[in-house]
Amino acid sequence: MPADAPSRAPIERVVVLGAGAIGSLIGGKLAKTLPVVLIGRDEHMRAVAARGLRLTGLSDETVRCGERLAALTRLEDLAVPLNARDAVILAVKAAQAAEAARALMSAPGTPPGEVALYALQNGTGYEDALRAAVPEAFALRHAVVHLGATYAGPGCVEEWGGEILLPDDARSAELAEKLVASGLGARSLPDLEVWRWKKIAFNCALNAFSGIWEVRNRETIVPELLPLRRAVLAEVREEAAAAGVQLPGLGELLAEFEARARASNNVNSLLQDLRRGRPTEVGFLNEAILHRARAAGREALVNGTLAAWIRRLESAQESARPGLREMARLELLALADDPRLR
Repeated sequence: MPADAPSRAPIERVVVLGAGAIGSLIGGKLAKTLPVVLIGRDEHMRAVAARGLRLTGLSDETVRCGERLAALTRLEDLAVPLNARDAVILAVKAAQAAEAARALMSAPGTPPGEVALYALQNGTGYEDALRAAVPEAFALRHAVVHLGATYAGPGCVEEWGGEILLPDDARSAELAEKLVASGLGARSLPDLEVWRWKKIAFNCALNAFSGIWEVRNRETIVPELLPLRRAVLAEVREEAAAAGVQLPGLGELLAEFEARARASNNVNSLLQDLRRGRPTEVGFLNEAILHRARAAGREALVNGTLAAWIRRLESAQESARPGLREMARLELLALADDPRLR
């Protein structure tokens, strides 16, 4: 059945596979309107099961486990097998997306009919492996997540606003309605691939700067970084065009990016990962743009420079990071005055 075919039955349950910050926020909110199963890391899920999911930041509520919410650490422990009345949200990082999709084959039973599977991953370079890993009974749809969510500790997530963009089909429109009813921003839109590439551009122009300057999203929008932001967006825009996706003009793209960033008090996932000593998603963001450009004989100077510094920060001891960050800032500020960016 094609992904845009009308659903035969309404959504009766949402399963969030990879319930970290974003997945927990979405699932915790959706539990107001639908039964939700969160599947995530042991420590976090144990805390949610014991004390409920605490949502802070723009929210101030605790969602208790019970009839509407369950917290599991293994997909195999689903009490009710997946079926065509479920929507599955794949909220793992890009590097784990294909592995998580393959894990769906271990879910209890064989899902009859189509099960909607929403991929929430940032970046590019993972898509082919993900599509190849999705079992036949699942219909893959991409979603674009502009939500701000910060993991604040086991059982606790901070919400910082934003919205989820879904494809223009009946099942996605239904899910968007449920998300809005739960208190989250959501829209079902045509041409979602344009929006997905815009998000790639925005992540490339935001996350690495946040990781190097150690600031929240809105705090990266300072005048001295403007030439670099513009160059990052221009480089991503060129790679999107090479992939057959036409993004808005550079001025419009920059204005939209800055408006979104200024409104976001979130600590983005790349900085969160650096702080927790985990690999970042730079390989699917700035570094992926660099690889795409070089494969076609182009250069992506600023994306490449940002990627190189984030890789150095990833591999450095915590004690060495302050010095590396200072070196990175000096090089990037010098690059902002480079005639090649004009």
